Amino acid sequence: MTIVEIVRLLVRYFYYIAGTAVVLAALVFYSTKDGKKEYATHTLLNTGLISGYSIESSGSSRVDYAKTNNELENLINLATSYETFKELSARLMAYMLHEHQRSALSILPQNYPDFLEAIAQVNIEVNEVDSEISIYQKIVNARDADRTNDLYVLTNSENPFFGVEQLETIDVLREGNSDMIRMEYTSIDPLLSQKTLEFLTDIFIVKKKVIKEGQSDSVIKFFEDAVNESAGNLKAQEDELLNFRVDNQIINYYEQTRFISGNKEELDKQYQEELKVLAGAKSALIRVEFELGDKDVLPLLNTKLAESRAQISSYQKQLTSLELVMDTVPNNSRKIKKEELSKQINNLKLEMNDVANQLLLVNQTPDGIETKELLTQWLNNIIAKEESTAKLAVMRDRQLEYDRIYNRFAPLGSTLSRLEREIDVAEKEYLENLHSFNQARLHKYSMMMSSNLRVIDPPYYPIKPLASKRMMMVVLAFIVGMVLPSGSIIAMELLDNSLKNHENAYHKTKLMVGGILPRIPDNLDKEKINYRRITRQAMNLFVQQLRAETSRRGDKKKVIVFSTDYGEGKSFLIEQVEEFYNTVLKDEKGEFEFKELNAITHEPFNQKDILDADVHVMVTRANRTWNASDRHTLNIYKRLADAEPILFLNGVTTEVMENVIGDVPRERSWLRKTVKRLLRGGLKTSTI
Repeated sequence: MTIVEIVRLLVRYFYYIAGTAVVLAALVFYSTKDGKKEYATHTLLNTGLISGYSIESSGSSRVDYAKTNNELENLINLATSYETFKELSARLMAYMLHEHQRSALSILPQNYPDFLEAIAQVNIEVNEVDSEISIYQKIVNARDADRTNDLYVLTNSENPFFGVEQLETIDVLREGNSDMIRMEYTSIDPLLSQKTLEFLTDIFIVKKKVIKEGQSDSVIKFFEDAVNESAGNLKAQEDELLNFRVDNQIINYYEQTRFISGNKEELDKQYQEELKVLAGAKSALIRVEFELGDKDVLPLLNTKLAESRAQISSYQKQLTSLELVMDTVPNNSRKIKKEELSKQINNLKLEMNDVANQLLLVNQTPDGIETKELLTQWLNNIIAKEESTAKLAVMRDRQLEYDRIYNRFAPLGSTLSRLEREIDVAEKEYLENLHSFNQARLHKYSMMMSSNLRVIDPPYYPIKPLASKRMMMVVLAFIVGMVLPSGSIIAMELLDNSLKNHENAYHKTKLMVGGILPRIPDNLDKEKINYRRITRQAMNLFVQQLRAETSRRGDKKKVIVFSTDYGEGKSFLIEQVEEFYNTVLKDEKGEFEFKELNAITHEPFNQKDILDADVHVMVTRANRTWNASDRHTLNIYKRLADAEPILFLNGVTTEVMENVIGDVPRERSWLRKTVKRLLRGGLKTSTI
């Protein structure tokens, strides 16, 4: 559709469109006549999520904007949650009932009847001794008793004072890109607007603090339990290790094993050295006894010295035992004991030497060696042998003791390592839990410092009401009343599948349009359009078309007028042509002979009647659709007639007529003439 066609279409239905717009605007105007004035206020709160400082803040820390946006969204959702509005409704109700009881409620006089009507549903007894808190508690108890009481219904209604649905109109949004939150509210009373935001701010701050601290407390409790459990586990492991050390006499296992190993190695070395000394003493003793001349003295001497030898052996064992003990701490008693034993051994040696000297009868051996010298050697070797034997006996006992210590200490190492590993794991777990516990406590204190929302701009008492939107709503209703029907009309026109004009008719029937006639109303005298004139113009064009189709034939032209269905206007067309000849072409009357066929889809016709026709005219209404049966019937007719009919479109609109015959003669206003001139190419008249 072109712009001109759209304008013509809208002009055709102008009265319907205008009537709809006026009625809709009048309805809006009437429905808003009792509308109350509205009062708006706002408040601004600083969250401190970005600009705030806390224990965990540091100069080098970067701002996590994703986390900040998430925190702000959570705060906004908290402020606009149903539970928040439900508590806000109860707070407002308690405040206004308390003030009403004290006759101090300063709402606008015109709102008082609505307030009294609202509190009439509140079946709560309010006394002079009741405080705002006690009234609030009564309201909560009565409201939550069940879901059918009047108070519950009032809370969840659109009541302008206490209804949650009304409170949900509160706007809570982020102030630009800052970390501040802005709250806006509009109501029918300035005091109600101010108090609503005041109470909402208080509820919001408390809820936010409770949620944050509750989250921190649960985390702290978790890590506190974990610390206590890991501390108990660590103590149990340490006690097990302590008992193991006490039971097995372990102070420092690794130092003790190193010390025992070193001592045993040293003892083995001393044992080997002492074996060499014993072997040397035995060898020397054999040699001395062999060289000694008086052989009878040796048994006697051994008998005399047996007791002394036994004492020397005993004393030497004691002395060796004392010498093998390493003093980590100086011990004077052990030192004195060692000196006494050494002294006793020396005294025994002197006594044995005296006994040996008394038993000697000769001074020289047969080889000329001094007997005294040999006896001294023999005695020294005897003493050395006894001392070595005593030392070796003590060393063998000590070696056996070391073997027992080795057998006892060897399996203790793996057990000790396992216990130490378990303690190490338990200690790491304890330290990790302790660190997490301290971090949780630090985070809690940090949140306590930073979670306090600060009111930057408290809600004020609005003095002036908002500008009325009544006229804007009326204008908007008028525009909607114009747009909706206009759009509907255009849509219906676009969806219209009828023939309606010569372009559509040619596209659907594939027949050339030879003529058209307008839809003529019953009372022509009341119409502004000169239908007689446009009918005469249409007939003139149709006759010229018939002449063009029959220009090479004889004087009398036969015209077949047919249609595919009933009521298409065949007879009316013939009447209009005859009237045109009677009034305009009187001298050429009888130029065409018209023969009318009934609806060829429903009525039979004789092929002979159509074969000798000069022109075939198919008449069809413009407001009808062209379907498959029409196409089939037309194809059969063309095959029988062996000719291509022309199409006559009957009952078209005046707009379609104007596209064919030019300007339709009608009465036009100045505005319509101007618009028409503008649509046709400009405001200036042609100078050619």
